Amino acid sequence: MLTALLPTRNRPDECARQLRFLHGNEFAHRIIVLDASEPAHSEAVRRAASGIAEFRHFGPEYRMADKLAAAVADVATPYVVLIPDDDIVLPQAMADAIAFLEGHPDFVVAHGYFVGFNPHFSPHVDTIDMHQMIGFTPSIADEEPLWRLYNLLRRYQSFYWGVFRTGIFRTAVTAACAMQVVAFRELTAMSTAILQGKVARLRSVYALRGPVKSHAAIHQSHPFFFFLRDAREFFGNYVLFRDGIASFIRRNGIATPPGVPLEQLLDLSYAAYLGREVDTGTINHAVQLLLGDALPPIQPAPAPGRQEPAEGDVVHRSAADNRRYIWRRQVLDAEPRDEIVISGEDMARVERQLEHYR
Repeated sequence: MLTALLPTRNRPDECARQLRFLHGNEFAHRIIVLDASEPAHSEAVRRAASGIAEFRHFGPEYRMADKLAAAVADVATPYVVLIPDDDIVLPQAMADAIAFLEGHPDFVVAHGYFVGFNPHFSPHVDTIDMHQMIGFTPSIADEEPLWRLYNLLRRYQSFYWGVFRTGIFRTAVTAACAMQVVAFRELTAMSTAILQGKVARLRSVYALRGPVKSHAAIHQSHPFFFFLRDAREFFGNYVLFRDGIASFIRRNGIATPPGVPLEQLLDLSYAAYLGREVDTGTINHAVQLLLGDALPPIQPAPAPGRQEPAEGDVVHRSAADNRRYIWRRQVLDAEPRDEIVISGEDMARVERQLEHYR
């Protein structure tokens, strides 16, 4: 039913931990490791994949979108999922997503809540700290494709890790390969997918996002930092991206409002997302740096460090008593309450699966 694509680069320990996690949870589907590591790391990844996953090595010229497009070309299962090497997609949640898609043919992707987590491994007691609610926006189920696109962008949260119908994923990553910048490759994949069908957000924890730093530079992966680095390049790449989406809409015969210029409609829709990322205080800081002020360089906010449980946090011990799971109040009481509900049963299910993440 499902093929999992696991891209990795120079992170053999994280990749091995991810593969052991899937194997320990009896993940019975095909896994393809898409490795772009240097030789020393690549051999370690190959060993980790042995007996669990298929191993494919790619040269340094392959970007992640290129690897995904190459790998999905021969995927014959009806569904496909992207699993990063450093983050967790829960096997039971993937099974629930497949069950949903099987019963709802007008939906093309299914996922659930995304929670930020910090794993702290120790010789005595490990700690898995669920500290931030990252993804929670509701299903996007409008009948009209352009309304779906707008409703994705007005509260943008990526569903790249969701379970996709394979044909939709293949179309999305192939279109993304035409973009030169990571941020616009992601937006291309999300936009082309949502234009082709509805996206379901199920009401349970689907994935955990860790603190490991991305291989992509911040100015590649975050549109605001791209703008701060080179505004001319940002707008040039934006136009290339916007025109690509407009061409996709016209090529696929997607209905547009009569008398409304499509490019203008897309510009305003994407501004609903991109404008929300703008921080005028940071722009002022950037201008002062360019004018010669001795200010510290602009950096993204650091990942949270280790913290002991506080009032309102929930702490569970593992059955083996060598690990504690901390569910922070910021996750359990996250707003809006009508969209975010994590039950005790859901917490227990997540913890049972995480027993294999070591």
